[in-house]
Amino acid sequence: MRDPFIDNAKGVLITLVVLGHYLEAISGWKNPYLSAGLSIIYLFHMPAFVFLAGVTAKRERLGMRVTNIAIILILFQLAYGIPIILISGEWPTGLSQPYWILWFLLSLIWWMLLIPLIVRVPYAFTISIVTAILGGLYPGDGYQLSIMRTLTFLPFFVWGTLHGNRTIAALQACAWRRLLAIALFATTAAILIFSGLGHRWLYGSFSYAHMGVDDAPGMMIRAALLILSSASLVAFLGCMTTKRSYLSVVGHNSLAIFVLHGFAIIIFENMIVRTALPELPWSFILVVLASLMTTLILAHPFFNTSIRAVAINLSSLFLKTTSRTNS
Repeated sequence: MRDPFIDNAKGVLITLVVLGHYLEAISGWKNPYLSAGLSIIYLFHMPAFVFLAGVTAKRERLGMRVTNIAIILILFQLAYGIPIILISGEWPTGLSQPYWILWFLLSLIWWMLLIPLIVRVPYAFTISIVTAILGGLYPGDGYQLSIMRTLTFLPFFVWGTLHGNRTIAALQACAWRRLLAIALFATTAAILIFSGLGHRWLYGSFSYAHMGVDDAPGMMIRAALLILSSASLVAFLGCMTTKRSYLSVVGHNSLAIFVLHGFAIIIFENMIVRTALPELPWSFILVVLASLMTTLILAHPFFNTSIRAVAINLSSLFLKTTSRTNS
């Protein structure tokens, strides 16, 4: 049975993911007000998604689950890449780099493969934090194999896997959780905004050298961001309701919204942004309406059911073929 608390949280988060990408499409990072809003969204929305992925991760039939995600990744890597190569003649990314939003699927595969270690290794949560901080020392291209974001957001997955249910239960048991959550969220948002930290730090995809800082300051910034993201994540969860609502439907179908909304963003950029984008505040109103419409349309169960059915059928076929070959 599905947990409405988790579905409601996913519903809010996926809506913010879509809104954030629409705001980026209108160069929201260049406007001080939109940039502040984007910074707050990026501070917690992916950490919270990764945390919830850890909460819902299961060890049972892990091979099938990983294969399903891998097939979805491959299908949408092709779906996004083929139109671009037909138009430009060039593949949008290298073969080892997920296209844009698809990084999360590859990182999810790595995290899920780590579950057997996460649940067995002592101090796994502490180790994940150290790994995230030291990960910024990686000298290569962090986008390749989604390696940098996998390391950066690893603590949130481990937290969700090991302590997620207890964290949620403790929040739900607190009578003053919403009032405290609002105060905590406002505090973390204010600290982030007034720190003047560059927004690329929030992506979690760049090394310290790439960000132009020495290793020691870089590790301190990464550690501070982990604390701020964790605090804002707790504040966000503290505001969630356990009552089933339409947000539960959105959250239930968040996978389809996530992998499909990129097409809507691409169309929006090419048809609106490059031709007749109105000035603020009308452009902001436009992207809010566009993000809500995109989310509501893609939340229809048809999309999520179809994507999962295709993935399950193909993964079953793949595993059967592999089993016959090995035997």
